Amino acid sequence: MGIVDLSVIIPSKNNGRHITDIIKRLSDELKEIEVEFIVIDMNSTDSSVIRVLEEIKRHDLRGCVIQSGGSTISSALNTGIYKSDGKYITFVYPSRQYQNYFADYLRTADEHAADFVFALTSQTGNVGSAGIKKTVSDRIDPVKLMEQLIHSRVYFDFTAVMLKREYLLRNHIKFYEECSFGYVEPFIYNVLLYDPQIACADTKLERCAEGIAVKDNTTENINCYERIDAMLRVYENMKLQRKDNLALTELFEGQKLPSVVMAVVDILLKQGFSYSTIKKSLKQKGYSDYLRPTGRTSSELRRKLLQWKFMPWTYK
Repeated sequence: MGIVDLSVIIPSKNNGRHITDIIKRLSDELKEIEVEFIVIDMNSTDSSVIRVLEEIKRHDLRGCVIQSGGSTISSALNTGIYKSDGKYITFVYPSRQYQNYFADYLRTADEHAADFVFALTSQTGNVGSAGIKKTVSDRIDPVKLMEQLIHSRVYFDFTAVMLKREYLLRNHIKFYEECSFGYVEPFIYNVLLYDPQIACADTKLERCAEGIAVKDNTTENINCYERIDAMLRVYENMKLQRKDNLALTELFEGQKLPSVVMAVVDILLKQGFSYSTIKKSLKQKGYSDYLRPTGRTSSELRRKLLQWKFMPWTYK
């Protein structure tokens, strides 16, 4: 068997027809690349598995379907990582797809011997190149990128990233399997904590028109605290892996953690919970300890924290 350049990991539940369309489109797009398709079926009740297997066999493609039962999306993605054989891996979601970027990413990865490749999206706005572009050592500084992410000054879409599989396995980087809400963000931070070689592809991402609509808010008021727990684990990992960079850990503690807690507050308010119920719950779980502004807290976030503390009935 030849070396696999790219493993495309596709989580799916009852999306058989759409997955076959995705595989056909990508196989046409990647004819010059040795690629494998790993579909993680999450307890589908339709004919997804049969459809996908028939598509793979019909076009003589490298690929498989792995059934992960009723496990979390994080567990499914971890399964895809460990079952893959590609030098690089990427994640494709039926609901959010981009087109014609894989070849550019692989070329960029090869030029920079990159562990992590992404492209900035339009949501980044007018962020200056000084924020994340190359340093004098001809590389993107992971710390600088983390700082930009903490301040929400830069954005890239997880459904259009590429990662070196060996880098993930060597550093034991995986998704937190108990986290099904906000599972991507802690994964990305953990990727950056181990000093990867990063490349920002000069690629304009274009969405595919055939992405299917998926709307599922069932986890928001039940599992939204998982996001806080996951980011607290990142914080502990950061203190261990970046113990020589007190400024970074202070920034994460003073800016990122309170912003995550307040994001959960926003969700709970939207779900109809009263401010008194939310404040009581945050205190019981110990999350209110992370709502104290520090010298690293932005003025906007500081205002929100003070308003929530002293006049929660006016907070919206």
